[in-house]
Amino acid sequence: MSRLMLEDFSDQGACPQTEPDQPAIDAQEIRLNAYEEGYRAGWDDASAAEAEARTRIGADFEKTLQELSFGYHEARVHVLEALEPLLCVMVERVLPELARGGLARKVVEITREMAETEANRPLQVQVCPENREALEELVGNDPGLPLRIVDDPTLGPGQAVLRGSAAEREIDIDGMLAAIRGALNDFMTTEEEARRHG
Repeated sequence: MSRLMLEDFSDQGACPQTEPDQPAIDAQEIRLNAYEEGYRAGWDDASAAEAEARTRIGADFEKTLQELSFGYHEARVHVLEALEPLLCVMVERVLPELARGGLARKVVEITREMAETEANRPLQVQVCPENREALEELVGNDPGLPLRIVDDPTLGPGQAVLRGSAAEREIDIDGMLAAIRGALNDFMTTEEEARRHG
């Protein structure tokens, strides 16, 4: 029968010998290294999560801005399309009526201004024949200044020419209305082209 040999664990007063080519490992240093590696890994994870969150928030914000911009432009197009007929009617019908109604008052106002500088010299107001009656009613029988109203068939309903000996003033409401019409047409044409081309 063979004998089984057991290792002797009795205290013989000496520490087990370490191999001479391996230095002793300090447990404190191992813990410190592990802590630093864990801290660095946590910091890297937090930085990556923050960068990812920023990227996501930026993309969401950009998408929201694009949707708002599209909604604004779409609403603007609808408003302009709805307003176009109204603006055209105002320029073609309402403004001319208002302007013609104010033509006589404007002529009287400018005539009084010119009369102050012309002293007692006569003033001549040229208007289209259809405006003469309204102007005479506004001026009255005694205008308080030497004034002569003359028909001029070459003038339109929104035009008048005031002449004194030293100055001449022209009122052209028709020209102003034509400029407003042109500006409105240009604006609507530009909007239509922008709508078609994006």
